[in-house]
Amino acid sequence: MSSATKDKAAERRLVARTNADVHQRIADAADLLGATVSQFLIDSALERANRVTQEATRLRVSRDAFVQMMAVLDQPANPAPRLQQAAHRYREVMSDEHPPQDPERNTDPKP
Repeated sequence: MSSATKDKAAERRLVARTNADVHQRIADAADLLGATVSQFLIDSALERANRVTQEATRLRVSRDAFVQMMAVLDQPANPAPRLQQAAHRYREVMSDEHPPQDPERNTDPKP
């Protein structure tokens, strides 16, 4: 399959039906921009899609709520009891497997 055929296969068609007045208004606007009706429709739809997606996925809060949220995030976390127990067990296991060494009794061979 040639590269041009692959490109065509990847493209999807959008179809819109409208009355003559709406079509003429869109065609006039496209002409003012030096674009085809298709280019104008795709650019306009993509711009709107980006705006809708951005508005739908952005969290908006009042200034007071934002300040309160940042203050809470700046406070140190209180570890859960199970997390503290797990950390304690980890330290015990690691200290049993790797006892502290006396730096003066280093038995590692020198390179």
